[in-house]
Amino acid sequence: MTTPVICFRPATEADVDRDGHRFEWLKPDGWRKGYRALVLEIEDPSTRRPLVIGVGRIGPNTVHPTRDLVEIEIDPQHRRRGFGTAFIRELGRYSSNPLSTKAMPGSERDLFVRSLGATTYLPVPMLRIDVAAERTGRWCSAVRAAGEGDAVSVHRWSELPREQLVDALTDRYLWQHASWSPTSSREVIRPEVGEAFFEETVREHSVAVLRSGRITALAELYDEPIGPHREGSFEAVDAAALHARNDVALSLAAMLEELRALGAVTADFDNHPTDPHAAPLLATLDRQEADPVHLVEIPNGLTAALRELE
Repeated sequence: MTTPVICFRPATEADVDRDGHRFEWLKPDGWRKGYRALVLEIEDPSTRRPLVIGVGRIGPNTVHPTRDLVEIEIDPQHRRRGFGTAFIRELGRYSSNPLSTKAMPGSERDLFVRSLGATTYLPVPMLRIDVAAERTGRWCSAVRAAGEGDAVSVHRWSELPREQLVDALTDRYLWQHASWSPTSSREVIRPEVGEAFFEETVREHSVAVLRSGRITALAELYDEPIGPHREGSFEAVDAAALHARNDVALSLAAMLEELRALGAVTADFDNHPTDPHAAPLLATLDRQEADPVHLVEIPNGLTAALRELE
């Protein structure tokens, strides 16, 4: 089979209007500051006219500036013919940073990025808790009995000032990612993460633990999905604090009780295996892994040059 001549060019609004229904990731070039969006064309053998068979984009990660975000999408009829590899290499010309994306283990995307030399920089398990189980209720009661006292109080987010919660979310995010995906400055992180997370949370059912008026642990319920199956996350604001483990447990217990009262059946918790309190606490509950995702880095710049060194 003759290899067709390929052409990369900037994506346009006309491309989106014509082919947006075919490609999830199709955006016009420059739709976001610092981002490039391209289409991949070949000659349509039936019409002899250009045919878009792939789209891709690359851009800086404002929050985690040591890696750039990359996405490509190849028309299913044209996969496994080298177009995806060529597209990643073309996008890599616009950056010297490693390229970051997500992949479910064993998926078609995972097999593709591994063929490019991608490495996992963090596996992210989504752990599903049986909220309605009797043991979950007993777990919450045991945590309450062990952790409550005069020095600590539990509050719904709706009872606390917005700025206090945004600051706590920001502080938590900074230490959570420091070891495996360094962040930008706190000034950048606060609006991009703290304020954004606050707005995407169901505040009347999310929980904060306070000691001496300071938030020490947070457990948030995401605003999606709704119904019997919910999602959220939790951890300490200061991981090294003396009472961090107890306070994190209290925040989770209080939110699970909120969910039980709402009639929820399951809760999926977005957590990192590097979280020093959330991961061990989830291991004490009845749980199962659901839809794990790996954050992966595709070699580019220095790492690509070293990989290809003869």
